[in-house]
Amino acid sequence: MMRRIQNQLIETTMFLLLVIVIFPFTLHAQMTARGLGMGGAYTAVARGVHAADYNPANLGLPDNVKFSMTIISAEAGIWNNAFNKEMYDKYLVEGADPETNQIYWDENDVENILDAIPNDGLNMFTNTSVKGFSFSAGRFAFSIRGTGNSFLSLDKTAFEIPLAGTKIGKTYSFNNTDGKGIGVGLVSFSWGQPMKVSFADHFAFGSTIHLIYGGGYAQTDYANFTIDNMVYGVNLNGDYKATYALGNLGWGLDVGAAAQMGKKWTLGASLSQLLGSIPWSKDMKVVEGFIKGDSINVENELDEEEDFDDDERDIAAFSTKLPVVLRVGCSYKEGDVLLAADYYQSFKESAWANTTPRISIGTEWQKVRWLPLRMGVILGGRMGFGTSFGLGLRLGSFVVDLGVMNQGFISPNNSKGMILAIGMGIDMQRKSNGSTKVSDFIHSP
Repeated sequence: MMRRIQNQLIETTMFLLLVIVIFPFTLHAQMTARGLGMGGAYTAVARGVHAADYNPANLGLPDNVKFSMTIISAEAGIWNNAFNKEMYDKYLVEGADPETNQIYWDENDVENILDAIPNDGLNMFTNTSVKGFSFSAGRFAFSIRGTGNSFLSLDKTAFEIPLAGTKIGKTYSFNNTDGKGIGVGLVSFSWGQPMKVSFADHFAFGSTIHLIYGGGYAQTDYANFTIDNMVYGVNLNGDYKATYALGNLGWGLDVGAAAQMGKKWTLGASLSQLLGSIPWSKDMKVVEGFIKGDSINVENELDEEEDFDDDERDIAAFSTKLPVVLRVGCSYKEGDVLLAADYYQSFKESAWANTTPRISIGTEWQKVRWLPLRMGVILGGRMGFGTSFGLGLRLGSFVVDLGVMNQGFISPNNSKGMILAIGMGIDMQRKSNGSTKVSDFIHSP
């Protein structure tokens, strides 16, 4: 009897995990390698082909690059809110028996592991993004990108029962279980238009139109489960519902504005996905199931037909409205030092956006012109607190950038995950007299 219950729970859990992992992509998490190294503080700094990712209005500023091209730009990351590398090494590596390769934990170890998990559960995030052949020419930019995200939340009880066991008279809840995932491909067209204004030396307005192909969508609509552990039996009550689908062609619209005051200050703001949606019209499915049993004990087995049920059915096509994301940024250039700050805010909770505000602060040291060094700090958002660093390589017009962001401090042992990014491309800068200058990378992509 209990084995049947255990198998049903395992089957339900595995399905929920599959819903989250099968489409590990995000629409708004993409950062360039240079921007990642600066903690994501890149809205006022991005130029050329990468301006479309942050603020298309930057294409209309006078210091925008004459021509830029991305050969490859890739980003991948995974992080959580509970366990860092030091805990992983302590409990899963150093405690292994060299002969049997088994891990042994005492009561203190179990207590420390459970204390590391927040009361609202273990949250895990992944994001990936790959940009292929993309380019900018003057005020115009074209880009091709595949991008995505997944989010998984497991109730703390899922760790408490197997590690610490159960107690008579206690009710165990698994209601803090959730998961979302989405994957898309984007073809984007951007334009930045300069405008004369009285309040700034230079001002520009810009927009980006996205053609979006919905690769896959998965979401846990609800997942509830409770166990009442009584003296003479166990009460079970749980149900779940999940939706998944493949998509079709949709669209999105970004807008932005940028201003420069003198030669040192740049200000910018953008609204991503101000309009647009993705239609999901292929293989649309809903999976629902429940488990229920009263006073279950060794003499009272469940009737499987009455107390276990799961069902998969087709549903009508639907569309997903993209969450609007606000970016506000500024940058300041003094000698060989570039300083930047960003504010990031999504207005809807979803697989690819979080309503918790995010603040990024970053710097780039340009004393060695061909080897810029970067650092940054991020506060808020899904990562909570993160530190980053990066570097670039400028060989004439050829550009290579590397960036790393840790969830936590830069120290690897304190990291609860990380994001890695690399970018390679061509960057041809514009001198003030309009000619091309490849060595000035202050606003390179």
